[in-house]
Amino acid sequence: MKKLAFVFASVLFLWLLGLPVALHADNTVPDDRFALKGLQQTRTIFDVRLAELDKLLFNLGLIKETFEGISKQKVKPTMIVSLRGPAVKLFTNDLAPTELKELVADLKKKGIRIEICSVATRVFKVDNTQLLPDVILVGNVLTSQIAWQNKGYALITLN
Repeated sequence: MKKLAFVFASVLFLWLLGLPVALHADNTVPDDRFALKGLQQTRTIFDVRLAELDKLLFNLGLIKETFEGISKQKVKPTMIVSLRGPAVKLFTNDLAPTELKELVADLKKKGIRIEICSVATRVFKVDNTQLLPDVILVGNVLTSQIAWQNKGYALITLN
């Protein structure tokens, strides 16, 4: 009986040693279920101040990928991109490259609101009549960010 108990305990011990490996065997597959568990919707505002085109395109692409990733996991993302600082110079009809124009249009098509700061356009001498049609001119994005955060939006800064 002692021998059987020892064999049983040994098998159980070895099985438990392998259990963590079995539970995490597919950890190479991206999975946000733990973070998104219980959520039906997310609310996010991205504070974007990037003035370098390559970094701006990368981060706007990351916002798009984040939107799509949350959506695929059956959670409704509500997102706002808040543009301020020298980045505003890139969002004009004459300076925005085709890739940026297409990305901004795609974000808007997904329902992502894109706000641009009139304080920044004034400081950086951007003609508001030349802004891309898919961006929304607001008085001050800091005021906007305060308001959105008070409405439950999480602020993520990209700079």
